Amino acid sequence: MKGSVARKMGRLVLHWLLQPQFLPRYVAHNCARRTPLEMETPWFADAACDFLDRRMGRSLRVFEYGSGGSTLFCARRAQSVYSVEDNPAWFNRVSREVILRKLTNVTLRFCPFDFRNPQGFAKSDYLRAMPDDAFDVIIVDGS
Repeated sequence: MKGSVARKMGRLVLHWLLQPQFLPRYVAHNCARRTPLEMETPWFADAACDFLDRRMGRSLRVFEYGSGGSTLFCARRAQSVYSVEDNPAWFNRVSREVILRKLTNVTLRFCPFDFRNPQGFAKSDYLRAMPDDAFDVIIVDGS
């Protein structure tokens, strides 16, 4: 977010005035001092989370570039989640959370690539990681 602290605070207050339904969630999330991964919440705008929550169903199949809170959020609501991650530390952390929560409908795939080399990305397993299967929801929240 660009601007001075005062401008940022002004935009935040304006947002709450225009959409007060998100204020309690904002306070709860920030007071909890837990990450979106720990809270099983996507790192999306609240309105986007609500949109997905209303439309997710146990018959849906989800593919996502980038794993995290969205992986756990979707796994609780959808038939299956296939997630591709390029960061080894984050992949291990999300994998542990999936195991701890006994989520059996999640497939996590680790596909590193050299982000400094655009041609390396274009030819990477990460970019080509989406299976030929049909997916109902595709989330791009990663590299």
